[in-house]
Amino acid sequence: MTFKAPFLPLFDELLPYLMPMWGKDRTDEEKRIAICIFDDVAEHCGDAAVKYYGTFLPFVLEACNDTSTDIRHAAVYRVGMCAEYGGVAFRPYVGEALSRLDVVIRRPDALHPDNVMAYDNAVSALGKIWQVHRDSINVAQVVPAWLNCLPIKGDLIEAKVVHDQLCSMVERSDGELLGLNHQYLPKIVGVFADVLSAGKDLASEETATRMINLLRQLQQTLPPSAMASTLSSLQPQQLALQSVLSS
Repeated sequence: MTFKAPFLPLFDELLPYLMPMWGKDRTDEEKRIAICIFDDVAEHCGDAAVKYYGTFLPFVLEACNDTSTDIRHAAVYRVGMCAEYGGVAFRPYVGEALSRLDVVIRRPDALHPDNVMAYDNAVSALGKIWQVHRDSINVAQVVPAWLNCLPIKGDLIEAKVVHDQLCSMVERSDGELLGLNHQYLPKIVGVFADVLSAGKDLASEETATRMINLLRQLQQTLPPSAMASTLSSLQPQQLALQSVLSS
């Protein structure tokens, strides 16, 4: 969107035509396009677009649990974008957003090829809510829920974003991410191992380097027993991890 905030007066003129696209009598494609238009406005117009959140976010949140997988995919992606860029304007919607994303993630067929893109983007959105709105959530519930979804492997573009986000969380964590008595350490190290073993599919070269450096830092800073116990619990990946840590 080239013009950014100066585009909004024109957007206001388009609203009478855009809003009916959310109607129950409209096609899935019309609804998806309406979601995408709002996303572009929210992403590219920054703070100037905040005034539209009250109008559009309720529709987007409802669409997260639509019967159409394409609409679900579009909606959960937009929730992530709004969580990332919306600041305090998104805060009143955090609770419902978490509830809607949880439904997407817990679907019995969430990892079916038809649904995995929506699943991966819901996981990404959950991580962004935790990262940006941690004061508005129950961290003790959200952290394990997010970690248990990793690594994501369907949407390779979003996978790179999410796995890099995991590195950022580990780097700046005050112990919150590792959990009480490092209870989440095996999961985090296991995700790193899975991502690194996938080559360039699930992480950029830069992210892979960050993961390797973080593994070495964890080995150096954590009690030896914690890392030894973690490695022993990851039998399939143990040799690869030991190779990384010893190089």
